[in-house]
Amino acid sequence: MTTVADGTASGGLLGVAGQPDAIEIDLRPAGHPLAREIGPAPGPAAVSYEQFRTVEPEATRRFFAGAYTPGWRVTGPTSGSAVLHRRCATGSVAVDEVSVQGQLVIEIPPADTVVVIQPRAGSLTVTGGPLPHLDCPILVAHGMSGALRVNGARFDVVTIAPDALQKVAEGWRAPPSHQIRFLNCRPRSRDAVRAWHRALDYATATLAAPDTARQPLIAAAIGPLLAGALLECYPSGVSEPDPAGDPGLPETLRDAVSFIHRHAAGEVSINDIAAAVHLTPRAVQYLFRRQLDTTPTEYLRRVRLQRAHDDLIAGEPSNGTVSEIARRWGFTHTGRFAALYRRTYGQSPHDTLKRAT
Repeated sequence: MTTVADGTASGGLLGVAGQPDAIEIDLRPAGHPLAREIGPAPGPAAVSYEQFRTVEPEATRRFFAGAYTPGWRVTGPTSGSAVLHRRCATGSVAVDEVSVQGQLVIEIPPADTVVVIQPRAGSLTVTGGPLPHLDCPILVAHGMSGALRVNGARFDVVTIAPDALQKVAEGWRAPPSHQIRFLNCRPRSRDAVRAWHRALDYATATLAAPDTARQPLIAAAIGPLLAGALLECYPSGVSEPDPAGDPGLPETLRDAVSFIHRHAAGEVSINDIAAAVHLTPRAVQYLFRRQLDTTPTEYLRRVRLQRAHDDLIAGEPSNGTVSEIARRWGFTHTGRFAALYRRTYGQSPHDTLKRAT
């Protein structure tokens, strides 16, 4: 985020490079007048606030390159395209309100943090086509990248550190044995999206309130709230844990799932799975449908797609091309594999491999 060493005492916006109307930066806490009324905080503020405004293309590019790690790449802004960026941050979460008057493309590179783009108004499209519905959040996580095409739009950017997700998961169920991974970039349901919206709206209003900066316990609760809402919104190892390690499931089903994981790269049929657990194919179908709300074939497809995704993310020369990776995991038709991959991960497998390498 762009910073300024001094100059906020006057309470006005700062001009940069002798052009006060071109670039403006404001580091005052929200509700600055009220802050004077209630007096100075007894300690460091629990919420930090930053604001950036510009109409210059080069300033826009420099700002987004520095506001996120790794930097976001902006192309396409023309002179006079106004950009306003407001950030409220506390602990391990930051909520940015972004407003763009004009057209530009924002390329989001892979990062360790988890980022959610929440459209608010205007025209905003994402790599791979239109959003499933207008208010659908956009998840960028686990080495994935994305591109936003903005045409006069307003949207929020929520950045959550991985440890915030981990802490929420550990408090809800037994500590995960590995880093939390989202299994799909499409929300689990419309109800889950609505729950995410409620959490985000509360977080935004609370962080913007002038007294929250002096209420550290309330500010500290925002990160876990958004992390929990995100884990509820998207399928992950928390909301959909590995059945092979779930002691609450029938042992026969866990054995069937383990068989699928061990033989995902080979020829596996429903008859093979049934023979491995000494059941009829119909009984295996019933177990998967009743306990996991899926079929053995669909579960196998999900496992293979995740393995292919991991290979594409790795981006090592030995992993091969997209077609070779697809065939390795049982997808003989590259076109159908690409369509399934795009629906699941929000971009083409070629884009994933290209950015990884």
